[in-house]
Amino acid sequence: MSEQNEELKHEPINGKFELAISANFSEATVIVTPPYFDGKSVTEEDLLKELSNKGVTYGIDTKLIKKIFREELYNSPYRIATWLLPENGVDGTITYKFEQKSEIMPKEDEKGYVNYKDLGIIRNIKVGTVIAAITLPTDGKPGFDLRNAPIVQKKGAPANTAHGDNIGLSGDGTQMIALVDGNLKFAGNKFSIETVFNLKGNVDASTGNLDFIGDIIVRGEVVDGFKVSSHKNITIYENATGATVEAGGDVTIKKGCINSKIVSHGNVTLDFVENSHITCDGDLKGDSFITSTVYCGGEFNCVGKIGVLMGGKYTCLKNLTANSIGTKSYLPTVVTVGDNAIMLEEKAESERKIIELDFQILRCTQAVDFLSQKKKELGSIPPERVDMLNSAIKQKLILQVEKNKVEARIKEIIKYLENKQNLSITCKKDIYPGTKITINDLVLQVKDKYQYCKIYLGEDGIKTETL
Repeated sequence: MSEQNEELKHEPINGKFELAISANFSEATVIVTPPYFDGKSVTEEDLLKELSNKGVTYGIDTKLIKKIFREELYNSPYRIATWLLPENGVDGTITYKFEQKSEIMPKEDEKGYVNYKDLGIIRNIKVGTVIAAITLPTDGKPGFDLRNAPIVQKKGAPANTAHGDNIGLSGDGTQMIALVDGNLKFAGNKFSIETVFNLKGNVDASTGNLDFIGDIIVRGEVVDGFKVSSHKNITIYENATGATVEAGGDVTIKKGCINSKIVSHGNVTLDFVENSHITCDGDLKGDSFITSTVYCGGEFNCVGKIGVLMGGKYTCLKNLTANSIGTKSYLPTVVTVGDNAIMLEEKAESERKIIELDFQILRCTQAVDFLSQKKKELGSIPPERVDMLNSAIKQKLILQVEKNKVEARIKEIIKYLENKQNLSITCKKDIYPGTKITINDLVLQVKDKYQYCKIYLGEDGIKTETL
């Protein structure tokens, strides 16, 4: 038996491991083999040492390695090290706050009414308006292989923030912003803002009304029933017929203004005017004015090829110059120079207002006196009467404050009227009978024809002198 046992005895077989590392050092796997016949087991330290010898220093799963040896997980492959993949950056994005193409169609208000003259051909943008929101690209994060060597990530690409004139980016690059007031346009795959709206044709049903924050240039005409409005200047190359033109700045009409209304806070320059209303804060210059109503806050100059004021009412706060005033047929033509006449009208209106306020104050006073007397006699009055009393007292105070303001304005006007303005009307040809001329608060009814003269305010009234 001893000889047989001796024959069955086997040499000890030590445990071992097979370590496999991918060529690109992305992962490492191990298969651990157990010992046999009292062989020596391989250890965790042996495996870690071998990993180090192979240059593996990153991504080692030490918990798994401990588990393999602790639980004797033999003869199966385990991934004990893994690289860290890079985290690529995210591309930037851009989100526009406005449609790239504006839809030209009638606008409907909140009540459901459709305005067929408002087609939205202009998109008014105020300076500082956000045109687009931008998200910036991210850099991402690098990865590492098993040798702890970095793996370069792909950085995010920036959004296409190409933009046209008068648009810029915010300091942090997260917004596209309007740099000026103007019309927002999209062309050539980018937004831009124009400060001058240039219309090559007419203002009619194809365009609708124009309402722009900047300058407007109309190469054609403005037809009947349509309106052009601008916060700045307006230039019209043809006629304005049955139209409304309103400008915060100057108005220039290369040809004529017929049956139209013009309001300008600057100067107005045009050729001829017929049956129209013109109000301008600055100077007014034209060749002929026929049966129109004009208010001019500056100089009024009508000395073109024709240079006539024929019928109508013309008010000018400074000097007026024309070739001819009135007509041979004695068509009524009213010319007022200086604002004293206007001040007199305001003074008269203010005096009428004082009479009205005095009447209202009297009514309040009567109510206060009556209710106060009742309260004194009875000791108390019903709550509704208390409310009436308080309301009457309050209303009386409000009316008195308003009256004080009107009286102060009357005093200002009286003081202003004491200073006579050195104004004149210059006529280079004829002034016809039927013309009424007012300079400040003095009136001249023209009964005889005047020629080549200057009309002005002298010490004792209106004077005329030959040019």
